Amino acid sequence: MKKLALLAVVAGAISFAACNNNPSKDKNADGEVSAGEQLDNTLDTIDEHADHAHAAIDKEIEEAEARVKKAQEELDAAIKKGDKEAETAARKALDDANSAWDKVKAAAASAGHTVEEGANKAIDATKDAAKATGNAIDRAIDKTADKANQVAEDAERKAENVKEALKN
Repeated sequence: MKKLALLAVVAGAISFAACNNNPSKDKNADGEVSAGEQLDNTLDTIDEHADHAHAAIDKEIEEAEARVKKAQEELDAAIKKGDKEAETAARKALDDANSAWDKVKAAAASAGHTVEEGANKAIDATKDAAKATGNAIDRAIDKTADKANQVAEDAERKAENVKEALKN
C-alpha cells in the first residue's frame, strides 16, 4: 500500500511539474518567453518537484529503518527476558518491518527511475517544441524574405514603368 502511495506521490509530482509550466518566466524581460526560457522554466519546475518527491522518499526510508530498529530491540529484549510468546511476536514484527523496509527500498528505486524517466520525457518534449518553434520562425523569415523580394521587384518594375512613361 505504501509503495502505491509513494508511486502516486511521484507520479503526481511529475504530472504537476508537466502541467504547471508557467510560461511567465520571462528571464530577459523582453515581453516574450523564448523556447530556451521555457526549457529553463520546465527544468526548474521538474527539479523542484523531484526534490519534494526525494524528500518524501527519504522520510519513508527513515521511518521504515526506525521500525526495523525498534522491532530488533523488542526482539532482543524478549530473548533477554526468555519470554517465548514475546519472542515469537517480536520475530513476526521484525519480519514485517524487514518486509516493509524492502518494499520501501524497492519503491524508492522505482520512484527514482520514474522521476528520471519523467524528467527526460519533459526535456525531450520541450526540445521538440523548441525545434518546432525554430522551424516556424525559419519559415516565417523565409516567407517574409520572399515577400520583401517580391515587393522590391514590384517597386523596381513600377519604377522602370514610371521611368519609361517619363521618357515618352
